Amino acid sequence: MREMHTFAAMTHAELRQSFYQALSANYLQGELLSLYHWCAQEIEGWSKSKTYLMNDTHVSESSLLRWKEVIERLKENEPVQYIFNKAQFGDFELYVDHNVLIPRPETEDLVALLLAHESDGKMRVLDIGTGSGCIALAMKHARMEWEVSACDISASAIEVAQRNAKNLGLPVNLFQRDVLSDEAEFPEVDIYISNPPYIPTEAKSAMHSNVLNHEPHVALFAPEDDPLAFYKRIAHLAVKNAVKRVYFETHATDMDAFKDELSTIWKGTISVHNDISGKGRFVILG
Repeated sequence: MREMHTFAAMTHAELRQSFYQALSANYLQGELLSLYHWCAQEIEGWSKSKTYLMNDTHVSESSLLRWKEVIERLKENEPVQYIFNKAQFGDFELYVDHNVLIPRPETEDLVALLLAHESDGKMRVLDIGTGSGCIALAMKHARMEWEVSACDISASAIEVAQRNAKNLGLPVNLFQRDVLSDEAEFPEVDIYISNPPYIPTEAKSAMHSNVLNHEPHVALFAPEDDPLAFYKRIAHLAVKNAVKRVYFETHATDMDAFKDELSTIWKGTISVHNDISGKGRFVILG
């Protein structure tokens, strides 16, 4: 971008060109266009259509300083959701920061799967590893009569989830808990749902830097000595606490082996459901 003393003379058309030039090595053309419109919405408050109408107007000094900061952070492959502390999940806009994962569309499908399989009657549901609270809050919004609880090992993540619950006006019982701890106790519920840390540590080398360098590793990676530790522990807790059903999102590349492991714990049905791409991603213990 131009030197600081010429910022006031830059038009928005020139700014857009500088934006693309600065970031073309990091992002594809379609990504750049989406990022530019996202930034224009957040920094200038403009819709896509208004952005083009403002081509010939000059960028204010305060706006341009913000644009420069954002561009520098995008150069480091920092997710735009963290830059503006906003992420979309279904119909919600959630607050997110580096203490929680950015909610993924696949997790919206996990919530939809649960809602499609459960009745509208009153249920008690626990979301284990809630992060931003996206799963718990989406369930509560869809089933206000349900008693929804959610936990996370991270106190900072619970603070983020509490902030989102307050912003959305959705009463959810949020508490800190380490699910792998033998001393951990959980409320009596009918259903568990969880998108636990499931990425094998050996997959780090193949991960994009926007995830590996910016999202919390405690929420990404499974224990190195047992990649299925969270799933097995949650299944054990479900048996111990007489939970009726468990809904999982997984990263299993060998779903048969995954099912075999869980079948040593869970004696009911174990069904696999595909994501939108046709990959087996969700598992229901019934």
